[in-house]
Amino acid sequence: MLNTLRLFVFGYLCLVCNTTFATMPDELTLEEKVGQLLMVHFNGEEANAEAQMLIQKAYVGGFIYYNWSNSLHSPQQVAALSAGLQEIASHNRSSIPLLIATDQEGGVIARLQPGFTVFPGNKALGMTNDPSLAYQSALVMGTELQAVGINMTLAPVIDINSNPHNPVIGVRAYGETPDTVVQFGKQALLGFKQAGIIACLKHFPGHGDVTVDSHEALPVVNKSRKELANSDFFPFALLAPYADTIMTAHLLVPALDPEHCSTLSKRTINILRDEMDFAGVVITDSLVMDGLLNQCTSIEEAAIQALSAGCDILLLGGKHLVGSHKHLELSVADVQKVHQALVEAVKSGRLTPERLNQAVTRVLTLKQRYLTKEQRPTIESSTGLDDINTEAQQALASTIATRALRMTKNGQFDTLQQKQSAIFAPTVIKADLLPNLSPDRPVHFFDFLAPTETEIQQAQVLAMKHEALIIFCYNAWKSPRQIALIKALIAMKKPTALVVCRDPLDAELFAEVDCMITTYSPTAPSLKAAYSLLTNQSP
Repeated sequence: MLNTLRLFVFGYLCLVCNTTFATMPDELTLEEKVGQLLMVHFNGEEANAEAQMLIQKAYVGGFIYYNWSNSLHSPQQVAALSAGLQEIASHNRSSIPLLIATDQEGGVIARLQPGFTVFPGNKALGMTNDPSLAYQSALVMGTELQAVGINMTLAPVIDINSNPHNPVIGVRAYGETPDTVVQFGKQALLGFKQAGIIACLKHFPGHGDVTVDSHEALPVVNKSRKELANSDFFPFALLAPYADTIMTAHLLVPALDPEHCSTLSKRTINILRDEMDFAGVVITDSLVMDGLLNQCTSIEEAAIQALSAGCDILLLGGKHLVGSHKHLELSVADVQKVHQALVEAVKSGRLTPERLNQAVTRVLTLKQRYLTKEQRPTIESSTGLDDINTEAQQALASTIATRALRMTKNGQFDTLQQKQSAIFAPTVIKADLLPNLSPDRPVHFFDFLAPTETEIQQAQVLAMKHEALIIFCYNAWKSPRQIALIKALIAMKKPTALVVCRDPLDAELFAEVDCMITTYSPTAPSLKAAYSLLTNQSP
């Protein structure tokens, strides 16, 4: 009760004392209040009729960008997109600016890439043993986000990757221990905030010890409250006071709630509020995920239950890429159905006006704190675009990549550097690897998920013509066919170097290679650093 009172007083003072845009919650209609709690995506490289419909008819309070839906092909394009959306929102009755978010974690989850600084990611940062690099990289990413009109990043990940077979976190985590995650997570959080970006801790209550991807099914975490307090809860408990938003995970944790997944569990979200004293905004992970949908009869029902449980922003963005709801993507009409279902839930008494106003106040308070008029981009402005992907920023990314490298075996290292080598790599890293390869070294790219028998034979034919082999692997532990291809190459008994460029679990599969380098990141800076080390070149 005290937290709720404190939140409403603080929200009132923010809104009254710094009125860069209208409104107190009571000045909004029911439909406008509900809209403020929705974060959605739309399809288009620029603000279009679809976006306009979402803003003016569903009154949505935020958008999330994806490469597949919004292109995100250059800083100029992203800046114009953001400015166009805010321009439409400024013509609404309330003139409340939009939250514009994306997943810019660094590493394997970074939506902004062409024209932006590419960073190796969290596990690589953890391997540097230097938390200040997490601050520096977050500050750069945040500054670049700010320059293109994105005011929120769904980062940093503070899950503890305690299960090496975790199919969804892996190198997205800073490490395997609570202390490492807290040290690096705190610095990243401070870096984003220094850049004026709303950061989001994820995924509460902790997605690090699972064997199931919540995009596909509902993971179950069988830990006691005491075990959770000493592990998965630990980073959230320590970092919640520094955070503005926290994202829920679609997990079933019987010790917290034996019936409801965390996103739909009031008991679980109350732990954030009552035990961790978090007064900020709770945002759901995407409601378009099987881990959640398998517990609900519809997305509308999921939205109602999540809001009732204590979530403040309902993330409706994304496309379901796997599982029983594959290809599911919410249209404008679908978002309007969710909006209307929430409105009706309030009218019928299923959702109380108090819970709605509490969520709206939190969202408006967050916007008032970060989205001042001066921070909102205009169609004409391009401030800061010259400071994106500078040589200094690229050098920082290279430093992180180089300091993260681990050479766990170095047999015949000198021989490998001197001999003519053939290179074998999965197609998933082709675009990032190819520009860094020597033009005189032949390369064979293969399907990392399931290389065919023909691909294996072609790789062997190429390998026979060369004295040494350099092989890149990418999560081979998930792909028996990739393992078969790499084993076939190793069996040829040529001097062989292996670059493990995503989950380090792969290193255990190919112990017989002469030389092994682990990058902890499949990004361009990390691939370049590894190749440079193998070929005795300057990175």
